[in-house]
Amino acid sequence: MPPEVPRQHLLEQSGLSPAILAALASKGIVEIFTREINRFNYTGTEQGELPKLSAPQSEALDSIHRMFIDKNVTLLHGVTSSGKTEIYIHLIDYILNKGSQALYLVPEIALTTQLTRRLQKVFGKRVIIYHSKFSDNERVDIWKRMLHDPSPCVVIGARSSLFLPFSRLGLVIVDEEHESSYKQFDPAPRYNARDCAIVLASMHGAKTLLGSATPAIETYYKALNGRYGLVTLSERYEGVQLPLIEIVDLNDERRRGRISGPMSARLAMMSREAVKGGEQVILFHNRRGFAPVVVCKQCGYVPKCQNCDVSLTYHRKAGEMVCHYCGATYKLPTICPACKEPAIEVYGYGTERIEEIAESSFPGARIMRMDLDTTRNKDSYLNIINDFSLGKADILVGTQMVTKGLDFERVSLVGILNADNLINFPDFRASERAFNMLEQVAGRAGRRNKRGLVIVQTSQPAHPILSYLQAHNYEGFYEHELEERRRYGYPPFTRVINIYLKHRDEDLLIRAAAGYAETLRHLFGNRILGPDEPHIARIQSLYIRKIMLKVEIQASMSKVKAILRSVYEAQMADKSLRSLVVYYDVDPM
Repeated sequence: MPPEVPRQHLLEQSGLSPAILAALASKGIVEIFTREINRFNYTGTEQGELPKLSAPQSEALDSIHRMFIDKNVTLLHGVTSSGKTEIYIHLIDYILNKGSQALYLVPEIALTTQLTRRLQKVFGKRVIIYHSKFSDNERVDIWKRMLHDPSPCVVIGARSSLFLPFSRLGLVIVDEEHESSYKQFDPAPRYNARDCAIVLASMHGAKTLLGSATPAIETYYKALNGRYGLVTLSERYEGVQLPLIEIVDLNDERRRGRISGPMSARLAMMSREAVKGGEQVILFHNRRGFAPVVVCKQCGYVPKCQNCDVSLTYHRKAGEMVCHYCGATYKLPTICPACKEPAIEVYGYGTERIEEIAESSFPGARIMRMDLDTTRNKDSYLNIINDFSLGKADILVGTQMVTKGLDFERVSLVGILNADNLINFPDFRASERAFNMLEQVAGRAGRRNKRGLVIVQTSQPAHPILSYLQAHNYEGFYEHELEERRRYGYPPFTRVINIYLKHRDEDLLIRAAAGYAETLRHLFGNRILGPDEPHIARIQSLYIRKIMLKVEIQASMSKVKAILRSVYEAQMADKSLRSLVVYYDVDPM
């Protein structure tokens, strides 16, 4: 049988018109038929060689296999750059050879790009990528392949890949399991992909491996208490030292006049030395845009979103002020709407402004930025990561996207421009979130044969989180945080359910929230806290109040759910509250 030729390829190579080709087909000279081709076929070379493991990695792999004999869920606690990915690849190979499928969950779409290349070199066409940046047609292709082809494969994806139609699932890997990105909190359904992954695996009789250098407090607590298996990998691959962490006191730097803009003299000097030596630098600041505050220096007026109770962030490239909650855009006023004076100025630093400052502070250095604004397209992540990995940029300015599992060989310096933004947040998980993010971004430095340096700028150098960070002491931080949680009755000693109420009428909402909380307090007693205004008290023209319910771990969640349902139905019987929006966030991140 002669080989088939794609129709478009034949037309391009022969110079034929579609009409002539149709005439040839009508005379039986050529045959035209339709064949479905998956657009994700891998065209590279499948090497099939598993990465070589060091002695600590081999020991960890053996321990995981032993843990899976008795435990369905195991935690791999490995420091940054300890080689957890290589262990995952060996486990995936074991599962595929058994004829089963594997799911490899990552918290950010950005992580799929580097991982895809590494896994395709070993597993070739058996690697499937799935995330929300794909079009509907692309996702249909993947869905149909999974539905009709039960052959062994490994799916790499973000949280939405949980819902693919697996038929022979044997292993679920949840990388960076501590990440809050796994939690879908708005809109519904509100779920944690880590917890759903464990349920999915149990439905298929599969095993679950949770991996992290900084596990969630609840996960580590379960592992230490025997509910999960625990395997520890305490040294970096090939014995590379963990980075040196240096704390810079911003208050002292200001008194001495050694800070200009967002960077201290120490960070600026070390960045210049790194770039001059052919190395790369990451500048981490978890706030995008050009300037987070627009204010009138004459009267203090601050422009706010008309729909949300939040100040606007100025984006210089777009020339607009943007609300990061509803997406509304506004023109930057030249005259203050309040005092009618031309006194509008922008203050503070976002990643866009830091990129501009870095370009002027380090002439000749090539600067790239990685945040939500620069990664809106499907291929943006891949292009930025590839270019930085290939050395096409010397400095990468980024938000939390740069903290999670990316492996850049030449990065020797990481600068954290303002740790206070992470530490000072009104939430019981603030310390955990701050420690995890700081330790993770620190792990991007010195991942090969040179010890990295991390410079942390803060106005609170004596904060206990920073002492644990300097020592890379997760266990010490865990004990400190666990005692705080025990004292105030937070997870893992209780389960938290946040009840949110929303309405366009603020007065009606205040009355409804007070009545709702009082009814719940009669049933749950002092387990009810609130109602309170959340950090952002109005979003998309809806005012918000929050009620917190803390339930003992041993309590029946089905009974709690039934009580909450009955209270909701009783409250909604009041016709004036029919337009009240009520929803629940269980185990908030």
